[in-house]
Amino acid sequence: MILWKLAQAIKRRRDTLKLTPEAREMRNLARFRDLVAFVEKTSPWYRRVIKENRINLATCRPEHFPSLTSAQFRENLDEIVTDRAITSQGIESFLRQSRSSKNLYLGKYHIVQSSGSSGIPGVYIHTTDEVINGMSYGVLHRKVRPRTRTTFIGSLDDHDMANAVMGLMDDWPQRLLFNTRNFDIAAPWRQIIDGLNKHRPKIISAYKHYLMSLAEEACAGRLKIQPVLLESGGEPLLPQEREILRSTFRCEIANSYGSSEVNLMGVALNDWEGIYLFEDDLIFEIGYESTCVTNLFNRAMPLIRYRFDDILVPANVQNPRMPYRIVSEGIGRSQEIITFDTGNGGEHKFHTIFFDDGVDFSGVKRVQYEKIDFETLGVRVALVDEAELRKLSGVNSNAEKIEQLRASFRKYLNDNSLRSVKLELSEAGVEDARPEDRIAKDGKKERLVLQSSR
Repeated sequence: MILWKLAQAIKRRRDTLKLTPEAREMRNLARFRDLVAFVEKTSPWYRRVIKENRINLATCRPEHFPSLTSAQFRENLDEIVTDRAITSQGIESFLRQSRSSKNLYLGKYHIVQSSGSSGIPGVYIHTTDEVINGMSYGVLHRKVRPRTRTTFIGSLDDHDMANAVMGLMDDWPQRLLFNTRNFDIAAPWRQIIDGLNKHRPKIISAYKHYLMSLAEEACAGRLKIQPVLLESGGEPLLPQEREILRSTFRCEIANSYGSSEVNLMGVALNDWEGIYLFEDDLIFEIGYESTCVTNLFNRAMPLIRYRFDDILVPANVQNPRMPYRIVSEGIGRSQEIITFDTGNGGEHKFHTIFFDDGVDFSGVKRVQYEKIDFETLGVRVALVDEAELRKLSGVNSNAEKIEQLRASFRKYLNDNSLRSVKLELSEAGVEDARPEDRIAKDGKKERLVLQSSR
């Protein structure tokens, strides 16, 4: 049944690709009004919103609704959902008793916990059909053949979207299509590398910083695999990191844009012009400091104009590969904002992801930012070895690259009215530390920690 539903979802996506943007928008508007009519009958929250804002069900558009924040969703979940059996208290009780993502709330709902990277940490509800719908994006754009060896590396005992997807792939009869072996990042790192060498996966999905650690293992000769696709998700994949992964493994690199609230929302492959937004089931409203998304597929947990703290920068592409909008792969999120006083009573907020526009990061495999104090920005970088550095960056030594970076960062700060901000830039050593020792947990959110080598 699941394989059949997956095949049907893939067919729907292929059919949508044949539509013009105008035809797709008209179809989505009709679907949106159908969704609004449904929630007006089944969701107390939306019934009240529709009444208070005098929204006409026959002529409404997404922008007629107020935006929905993650805090509002969390506080009003019981009224937003359309199945009255779903309650916040019931979900909390379920999560206390269940550690496996294969266990379903009320026997039919996947509960997905978010890290809060796109807003405030929360809990979200998806049916199996909705998880399959998200899976279909990935299968459509992957080179998946029957019994393709796949691997996911991450925390396996959490209720998150990746585990919901991988749990379905690992069940019968999906095993006929996927030969899946997943690795818990809590296991000893040596054990993970040995397991990968035995499984020899063709497709690996993981957070970017795990993939970068695999590249280090491959360069050291300890990891001996030949994947055809590495899929990065959960955090932005920067151009220099993509180049390191591609240079190391000589395979296709996918940069997936997704969320716990919605599932997969866009993807970029190899030399694509940016991330193509999946506008067949989603309506995006791109703002200056946030993005609102309306999900046309999820009816148990309807999200109309749900606000993400994501900054999407549209890309102008002459001949797009798909009839969807394209945004830069540098997606800024709230935890990447650093604020400094400009010295004249004002303040300047900037996303660290935007450093990529003015700084040459070629040969940099890791970068970490820290606001050390009210006037000091700390930057730690880890570089590839010098032979690879010459090939990727054209400089002859680590010291030369560090000075090049220092000058670029200084210029960026000066150009943005931040001359008073002090810059502390240092090279970080990562080779002697085990990857699992470099991961710090902040709630469910993982972050890479770089220690200065000085």
